[in-house]
Amino acid sequence: MRWYRKQPSFLKEGDEVAIVSPSWKVDEKKINDAVDFLENWGLKVRLGKNVFKDSGPFAGTDQERLDDLQAMTDDSTIKAIFFSRGGYGMLKIVDRIDFRGLRKNPKWYVGFSDITVMHLWLSEICGIISIHGEMPLNYSNPKKTPGTFESLRDLLFG
Repeated sequence: MRWYRKQPSFLKEGDEVAIVSPSWKVDEKKINDAVDFLENWGLKVRLGKNVFKDSGPFAGTDQERLDDLQAMTDDSTIKAIFFSRGGYGMLKIVDRIDFRGLRKNPKWYVGFSDITVMHLWLSEICGIISIHGEMPLNYSNPKKTPGTFESLRDLLFG
């Protein structure tokens, strides 16, 4: 049952955001580049404690990935959560996330690929608007157009 239809507040300079890895592992340099990228937008970036874990193709065990996502979902100071990359893995944990904290503190969730299941869950179960958008894995990719990132920033900052 849907709680309500809610758009999170737009971001502003100085807001704290998070990067988590609920699916496949990602190269540390790409995440460090993404931190710099988001900091250039005036944001403070916190990484999930398991963001660089390695468990087969995944960024940690199901429980480690869930713990990171849950911690950032529960933290009222985090205004947006960026998923480092897709792959496969979100489907294994999405039904175990406790979204009750979003009632008081809705936030943006940004990603695509297998993260789409999270967008569907947020929309249909929680009634929260999220962004099917570029992920930190690609923030330093020279093949991406500036418009890709400008539109993401415009969406997040209103």
